[in-house]
Amino acid sequence: ASKSAVTTAAAAVTSNTASVSWTVAEVLSQDEYYCESAAEQRYRLEPRVARNLAGLLSQGATVPFIARYRRDQTRDAPTEVLRQVKERYEELMEVTELVKKTVKKIEKVQSSGGGSGGAGLAPSLLQALRSCTRPQQVAYLAASEPLISKKSADSGGATLAQRARQQGLEAPALALLKGECSSLGSVDEQRLAGMRHIVADAVAKDSEVLAELERLCTLYAPFLCSQRSRLANKLLTGDKSRQKQQQQQSLSAPDAARLVRDAQKLGQYGEQFRCNVKHLRAHQILKINRFEAKKLLTVKLEFPEQVYKLYCLHLHRRFLSANRPDNVAEFLRSAFKDGYDRLLLPFMTRQARATLTRFAEEEALRVFADNLRHLLLQSPVRGCQIAGWDPGYRHGCKLAVIDASGGVVATETLHINGGQQRQAAACAALVGLYKRSGGFRYIAIGDGQGKRESMQFVSACLPSLPGGVRYALVSEDGASVYSASDLAVKELPNVDIAHRGAVSIARRLQDPLAELAKLDARHLGVGMYQHDISEKALERRALAVQQEVISFAGVDLNYAPEHLLAHVAGLNRGLATRIAAWRRSNGAFVCRDQLREVRGIGPAIFDQCAGFVRVLPPAPASGDHSVPDQHQEEPMDIDDCSQPLPAPPPPAAAKGGKRKRTTDDGPDTAGGKRAKRSAVSYRPNPLDATCVHPESYAAAERLLARLGLRSDAPNLSTVCRQFLEQSAANADYSDDDRRLLELLAGAGPTSAEAGQPGAPLFLDGVTDVASLSAGQSVAGVIKNVAEFGAFCDIGCACSALLHVSRYPRDPAGRSRLHLGARFIAVIDSVDPAKEEIRLRDMQFS
Repeated sequence: ASKSAVTTAAAAVTSNTASVSWTVAEVLSQDEYYCESAAEQRYRLEPRVARNLAGLLSQGATVPFIARYRRDQTRDAPTEVLRQVKERYEELMEVTELVKKTVKKIEKVQSSGGGSGGAGLAPSLLQALRSCTRPQQVAYLAASEPLISKKSADSGGATLAQRARQQGLEAPALALLKGECSSLGSVDEQRLAGMRHIVADAVAKDSEVLAELERLCTLYAPFLCSQRSRLANKLLTGDKSRQKQQQQQSLSAPDAARLVRDAQKLGQYGEQFRCNVKHLRAHQILKINRFEAKKLLTVKLEFPEQVYKLYCLHLHRRFLSANRPDNVAEFLRSAFKDGYDRLLLPFMTRQARATLTRFAEEEALRVFADNLRHLLLQSPVRGCQIAGWDPGYRHGCKLAVIDASGGVVATETLHINGGQQRQAAACAALVGLYKRSGGFRYIAIGDGQGKRESMQFVSACLPSLPGGVRYALVSEDGASVYSASDLAVKELPNVDIAHRGAVSIARRLQDPLAELAKLDARHLGVGMYQHDISEKALERRALAVQQEVISFAGVDLNYAPEHLLAHVAGLNRGLATRIAAWRRSNGAFVCRDQLREVRGIGPAIFDQCAGFVRVLPPAPASGDHSVPDQHQEEPMDIDDCSQPLPAPPPPAAAKGGKRKRTTDDGPDTAGGKRAKRSAVSYRPNPLDATCVHPESYAAAERLLARLGLRSDAPNLSTVCRQFLEQSAANADYSDDDRRLLELLAGAGPTSAEAGQPGAPLFLDGVTDVASLSAGQSVAGVIKNVAEFGAFCDIGCACSALLHVSRYPRDPAGRSRLHLGARFIAVIDSVDPAKEEIRLRDMQFS
């Protein structure tokens, strides 16, 4: 996207529209965003950066593209901030459309004679609607309006204020409020009550009043109070009353038993719990919400008295002048109180609870995204055969051995439960599988049900296997879903469905990014309280993280499988399928620019994806590989314990290294007809193997010429990295030069190495919990991170917990703890009966 186009789009997005009174850029610059590296973990956008981002997002720019290739316009804003800005931008677009629809709907009802007697949309309501920046705010203002067809004053569908308006009381009521009328006159009590309802309704929707209450609730935060519900008390006391029996009649026996267990876990939240909402943690909010949804907790908010007092003071200054008659002042004060108690207090409660839930869900999504990112970036284990082990009881443990390219070599089913004779037979079968498959270096054991017995059995059998075989625990979440998927049938047509899970487990150890990208990230079991979060929000965040990780790692345009290409910025499943079909029909891509030949990839899509796909120099054939589409990207080949797998032979390329554009696959023109293109010859470009975007090729060539380098130099990335280290102290290098050097060197904040990849923990034995004691040092790897602590694998069948208060922190107070990090720690306490292990004094290894 050109800068002039961005400026034009930004001007369109940041200009005021008839529907809202704010601009996107204004709201984006006023909001705060979470950023781990920022002071107090809060990040704010400069107005200029907010305008640039509004323009880029309005053009459909993706987060990876902005983070890597528009850093000059974002002042190097972190990727996690850009992701939050994009989500907020989409919410603001939703609010804009929602306000338009709400105004039209209200006006339609009013014009038909409903609502305010056809008086038209009140200016105060219109102003309040136009100032909304959250969908919940629009919903509140619309809820009390007559969004229904004509109803009589006696109808139960209208609010008290609507009924009073239908009696023609709106004009005198608002005249009293604004001071245009100084006397109540002779008004009967019924009409006076109707006028009071109209004044209360007007005050409750006044934009200034709502803004003042929002400020007061921030200044004087409410207290959240919870206690056990009547149902929970009956469940805990064993009361067999009729009410409880009726409650359980709608539940199955397992669900009823689960409800009793949940009631026993209420803890402090069921014992007159009271806490200022500013001090609540995300996991506490989600837990309270979960118990409340199960009707085990009664939850309410208590607002400090200062909120009501200052609310009254605000209204007094605005509407109660010194010369108001006593009866008018008393009438208005009663209307203000009625508006607060009946309308505003429930609204403030809903808003506060919604804000708490939004904060907690956002924190849970952040934890999920961070865990997922590090899970995808775990170091691959390449260059050797691996056995995948899917634990099982009744039907046995399923094993599958894969070769260095991910192809299935052999499968086996072992029954390890039973007497010594049966276990001896299973051990002999494992040795036979080792010999039949040609040997394997590692065993990847799934961490599901049966892992304890599997770890003990494998540890006992390892001495019988030659070559120093070791094992590692690997997450098996989602393996069963993959086994029955269409993709598994396509990839493993000759492998029984029972063994496909074992294949997936082995491939997760071999190449985590390539294998886990096939799965729905919601099934990967990382994060906290995932079942309490909106599935739509969870899916959106998962897809965003997968897109960022895969795009920043880069994919080989000629070998990447469809499921990887689909996650590249700017692409989707349909385009990935077309790219794969184009490769099969035409052979290997010669250069990035040739990607334009694929149907559906126009200039905008090409700009978004071009920098994240690579066209690497062809490698010489090195044997037969049964799965040529395995992900083998240089940026992700960061494992130093094995030799990288040579790339498979490339598909047949065009003769002479050239290819001509054809007219069959060209994108449609603006007029809907496909334009005829002149034949263009394509030639390889060494920069196609780097992170440099094609739009910057000319600038990169000029920079390399200044440095005395050529783009086809064999060690270009290494040399550029050396120049990059020198550029910090050299004034001859501009910011653009440094950014180009980062792209040429494959370094910088958007490179694969910036993800702090972890490595699996390989074991040759199993540790019994009973053998552990406080003060003992253990080594391990972090398996999952939640807001309250981190779960760690130390070689036991159960996980150890490092509480958040024990996190190692840098001098600035920040924790660098993440999934996949290797460590040495000290056992703080151990309870063998409950299988609970707590750690302290963690140091990363």
